[in-house]
Amino acid sequence: MATERTMDHKTPHAGLIERSGKLYIIFLALLAAVPPIATDMYLGAMPTIAKQWHVGENIVGLSLVLWFVSFSVFLLISGPLSDKFGRKPVLINGLRIFVISCILCATASNVWQLIIYRILQGIGAAAPSAMCMAICRDRYDGERRKRALAYVGAILAIAPMIAPTIGVTLLKLGSWRFIFATQSVLGLITMLISISYRETIAEKVRGSSFAVMGRYVNLARNRGYILAVTSMGLIVGPHYGFIAFSSIAYIKFFGLSPSAFGLLFGLNGFMAMLGAFSCARLTKHLHDVRLLTLCICGCITGALGIVLFGSAHYLAFAVCMSAFTFSCGVSRPLSNNLILSQVDTDIGSASSLIVFYQFMVGAICMSISTTAWSHPILAFGILACALPLIVLAIWPILLRIIRMHSCLF
Repeated sequence: MATERTMDHKTPHAGLIERSGKLYIIFLALLAAVPPIATDMYLGAMPTIAKQWHVGENIVGLSLVLWFVSFSVFLLISGPLSDKFGRKPVLINGLRIFVISCILCATASNVWQLIIYRILQGIGAAAPSAMCMAICRDRYDGERRKRALAYVGAILAIAPMIAPTIGVTLLKLGSWRFIFATQSVLGLITMLISISYRETIAEKVRGSSFAVMGRYVNLARNRGYILAVTSMGLIVGPHYGFIAFSSIAYIKFFGLSPSAFGLLFGLNGFMAMLGAFSCARLTKHLHDVRLLTLCICGCITGALGIVLFGSAHYLAFAVCMSAFTFSCGVSRPLSNNLILSQVDTDIGSASSLIVFYQFMVGAICMSISTTAWSHPILAFGILACALPLIVLAIWPILLRIIRMHSCLF
């Protein structure tokens, strides 16, 4: 399949965000924030919606489940399409669908309309999520890419933590419809900034859209990429599991008040953000491979602490979970950089698969963590320990077979 080179981002009349490195990072952060804004901001309103329309919460829950289905499917479609048509048209059209669907959700007159509009919202949210990683790979190399991924990692860590609080606040101020109205405004701001984005794809893939979708076959043949995706993606699983499990742990198991839960939940978000921001500084003093190894060991140590001491006291659980989250936060930019370094073509497809896999691992960990275990803290600790142990076991093999780039040595 032939390729053609385009280097629009180097044209002399660069867009607004091209002239400001900080604004470009904000642009990438907004793209990364779209999925958690679309899901977690809405969670607290689900019981209210069910009560208003006199339907079961399981019916309203379909609006969340089917959002994830449409989001996941179109993640895998958006990447290859961006390799063929470019990042910008896929991004703009995705955000356009997202904004329109948010407005439709805010005006829905029954639960079935809401479910349909949420499916459309998932389709729209897939494009910015996939393009965020692809644009990072297109535009940055080496240390600059790690810094950009660190900011993206901070948003990916903190957004799921603060989005529910924002949603509940909007619910108290007025109606659940305010939540979707706010999402539409944020989506519109992101779309307007995206208009200034100059195309970054270096090579466009030629061929039919159906043939372009087959580029995943090429990725499957890339052993370094596949092993890096499947192993590194496991590290973030317990972080997503904690988001779903935290209220069970702090309120139900330890009997804390909602306000105390909010503080401890916020602590975990702070540690994730601190870890991501610390990554760029730590790489100045430590080799990437050594730092990633320490991060994996840090995750294991924190998880072992949960297994051994987590059930004894809520502070023990909070401290051990904070250690895990900080280590995970540091590792995320490094692991994503490692994965992206394994591909020089089909970057859109590769980026989509990264996000898709991490979401799937996170969803499975959420399901396992919220199961009615007789010893929930212990069960969560075992899960949080098992996944980084698997990564540690695979790590030497991964280092031997991947084609290392200069940013790792």
